[in-house]
Amino acid sequence: MNKQEYLLVCLQEECAEVIHAVSKALRFGLEDVKDDVSNINYIRQELVDLQAVMDMLEEAGVCLDDADNDEWHRLMKEKQMKVKKYMKYSKEKGCLTV
Repeated sequence: MNKQEYLLVCLQEECAEVIHAVSKALRFGLEDVKDDVSNINYIRQELVDLQAVMDMLEEAGVCLDDADNDEWHRLMKEKQMKVKKYMKYSKEKGCLTV
């Protein structure tokens, strides 16, 4: 296993930890506290950990942001629009209560 592969495993693990933190928040609420840490702060910490590994991958030559800044922002806006579209659909189906 080389350094890039090692960091990719770390990235995978961090993604799983973000999923775990979000699951706890959904089950028990964002403000629920365990071991003096609220679920929202648990999510924040896991996102920081994820970003740290992403930065290490970039330093190791794995380009995760292949787009220029304008392209990156355009892609983010497209994703946000898609999420909003499906939130609206979910609300129309009676599954999302906002």
